[in-house]
This record gives sequence, C-alpha cells and structure tokens, in this order.
Amino acid sequence: MYKTKLSVVFGMVAIAATLFAWRGYLAIFGLMNGNQTAFLTFPLSVILPVMMFSFLATRRSMASQEGVLMQLGAMIQILLIIALPRFAIYLALGFPVVFLFVELFETRMPNATKTAIKRILIA
Repeated sequence: MYKTKLSVVFGMVAIAATLFAWRGYLAIFGLMNGNQTAFLTFPLSVILPVMMFSFLATRRSMASQEGVLMQLGAMIQILLIIALPRFAIYLALGFPVVFLFVELFETRMPNATKTAIKRILIA
C-alpha cells in the first residue's frame, strides 16, 4: 500500500483552511456591503469542495503509486476550484485532464525525474 507523505497532506490542508477563511471573509465583507452573491454561493462554492477535499485528505492508503498521484491531483484541482471561483466550472470539468496528466506522467516522463518526484510525494 502506498501513502501520501504526511507533510504534503498537512501543507495542502493548511492551504485549504486559509482559502476557506479567505472566502468566508469575502462572503461576509460582501454581505456587509450589500452584495449577497458570495454569501449565498458559499455552501456550494466553498463548503462542498472543502468536504470533498477533506475526504481525499483522510484517505491514507492507495493500492498503487498512480492512485496516490491521482489523489494529489484531485486535491490540487479542488484547491484551485476554491481559490478561483470565476473559473470553478471549467476547473470542475477539467478533472479528466488531471487523470490524463497522471497517465502521461507515468508513461512518458523520464525515469529519473519520475522517481525523484515520487520520492518527494509518496511515502
């Protein structure tokens, strides 16, 4: 069984918490200024992606290294969805691109580079 390094997961969780707080601040600030849009979309544009991110962050064991890389790619994609609300629909539709990128990484990347990246990310 393969696992993501705990330091990588903690770093991504810290980024997710910062983005959650920032988007919450923007929603409340917009509400105080009469703009309800950010506040009303907060559950679907922030809370739901954070829940999906939390699910992926708590999954510790994968059957293959490729699965771990796909998990990390999906987590990064979700962070981008939270961080860039104007592009969220395009990013959500781009999940297959993440999986294609992992496949290209596994099949086309030189072994030395692939091994170095995996050593950094996978325990």
